[in-house]
Amino acid sequence: MNLPSELLEPLNNQKRKIVFGINYSQETVKLGNERFTNLHWVELDKNKFKFDLSSKTLPIPLKDFDTAKGKLVAGINFGSFFLSDDIISPAVPFYNLLIDNGRVCQLPSNCRPALVTENGKLRELYVPAKGTLNIGGKTFTWTGSHGTTNSELAVFGMFDIDIIKTSVNGLTPRREMINETRFVTCTSSELLLAINLNDGRPEIVRISNQPVDLTQVAFVLRGSVNLLKMCQIGERVTNLEIEQCRLDQDCDACSASFSLGKTRDELVENLKQQLIYPKDSEPKPLSAGYLKSWSVVLETKDSVIFFINDARPKVRNQDGITVFELQDILRKKFEYLWACVGDSGQSSKLMVINGDTRDIYGNMHYKNYDGQIPVWNGLNGRPIPIALLAYE
Repeated sequence: MNLPSELLEPLNNQKRKIVFGINYSQETVKLGNERFTNLHWVELDKNKFKFDLSSKTLPIPLKDFDTAKGKLVAGINFGSFFLSDDIISPAVPFYNLLIDNGRVCQLPSNCRPALVTENGKLRELYVPAKGTLNIGGKTFTWTGSHGTTNSELAVFGMFDIDIIKTSVNGLTPRREMINETRFVTCTSSELLLAINLNDGRPEIVRISNQPVDLTQVAFVLRGSVNLLKMCQIGERVTNLEIEQCRLDQDCDACSASFSLGKTRDELVENLKQQLIYPKDSEPKPLSAGYLKSWSVVLETKDSVIFFINDARPKVRNQDGITVFELQDILRKKFEYLWACVGDSGQSSKLMVINGDTRDIYGNMHYKNYDGQIPVWNGLNGRPIPIALLAYE
């Protein structure tokens, strides 16, 4: 079984059938110069199994996710989320678009792909960060805070908070918020609508011309006083439409980190268009030193594939792979129609149901530092708020 280890051990390459329509595979890939990474993936017959994006406002381990829609067979982490060592629990942890059973939990900050599950079907959707929404019977146009299109409302959320890593005297790095980025401000001719979730439904909890703390709300809408002065506390955000695509009709949706594409040039373009990064710089994954474990969801002609590669941060030759190595590995193994990176780093985990056992793969070295003494917690791993589940 998966025992905790600070080192990554090479695998016995194998492929085995879990049940009809589900195959689990594992493999060690050597990358040269003594570098290697371990791969784990499960192939699911997309005509036999159904899919469900499951979200939690309080993150939980992947192994604890379940669905009432059918018998769970597999799961993988998906979607990036708020992660800081500051003693703050944000109202919602989601970093980009999140629709839960037709309810808007977070709006997108910038244009990027998303996965959508509806009536058990899974599809990829490119989501522009602009559209319309309804408040109190009135329709408004909106744009994500990183968008370039003029609109009546600008959207701000967790994605606007900058988090940096700091290390003091060589100790374990801490993730800390840049405090100034926590607050949304407006001019004297504008108003801020602070939106929070009430029973999972987004509604106005505050109307103000003073700064609003993003860690206290789900998201913030900013617009002119003339447009928003008739809005009232308690009114709900409904009828979300993104480029004439309605996402509030009994569906779940979650932004991916980015799309892998099928060529190096396409991947570079996707990273520059779909990630948020400072002006006059480049997205971090373009760096040859940006080595990670990655979680990816792919679709082929016959299957949906949940895929991860395992890594050990700070362990020489085992500290992960670049995004270009990831693309190269997947292109050689699968003729995919699309491939979306869900997240990277120690959140990457795969769950496969084998009889009555939930087998967990990836980042089994994970340690919990909440107590005075760090303890192994690889089976639980890092709690996550979003998982893509497969069921029958």
